[in-house]
Amino acid sequence: MTILRSYNFKKNSLELNGDNVLLRPPQYSDWIDWSKVREINKLYLQPWEPLWSPGELERSSFVKRVRMFEKLSTSDEAYSFLIFKNENTEFIGELNISNIQRGIIQSCSIGYWIARKYEGLGMMSESLELVKSFIFHQLKLHRIEAACLPHNSPSLKVLLKNGFKIEGTARKLLKINNKWQDHTVFSYLYEDYKNLK
Repeated sequence: MTILRSYNFKKNSLELNGDNVLLRPPQYSDWIDWSKVREINKLYLQPWEPLWSPGELERSSFVKRVRMFEKLSTSDEAYSFLIFKNENTEFIGELNISNIQRGIIQSCSIGYWIARKYEGLGMMSESLELVKSFIFHQLKLHRIEAACLPHNSPSLKVLLKNGFKIEGTARKLLKINNKWQDHTVFSYLYEDYKNLK
């Protein structure tokens, strides 16, 4: 079982530390590693993501992303985490919490990606466990939603392995790779999490 070994929620120093991975918000100094891993995995990632802009990997685009997530996390609307291997701090992927809604819904959405060479090695499963703990214990939310393309087998497997339940199909939910596409919608509730602890 993944254990959240440390948790720090000071401004700009949030860290989720597990057995094999460390998650923390992006910093401006991460641009070189982030852009390098994205470039290496471009052909692998593009079928599952919105169409990349011409300047997708440029430093200016990355700085805008960091600033946007700093602003959104300050207002409790979204949180971004870069994923690093604990043993050598190698950057390997990203997991974002978005669409945070309070009031009577207490819900959020998650999205993620991981470098192809780490697919199927348990790194994303551990990252999901750390983020679930953060969402339920620190953000005090009740529901997590995730959506993926029906033919994205790796993503389907990781969600099912980590206890997410299929709710159905959302028609033409997101414009992925420049085409509006149906998505399989999943949910994970606080009750699901509590019953496993």
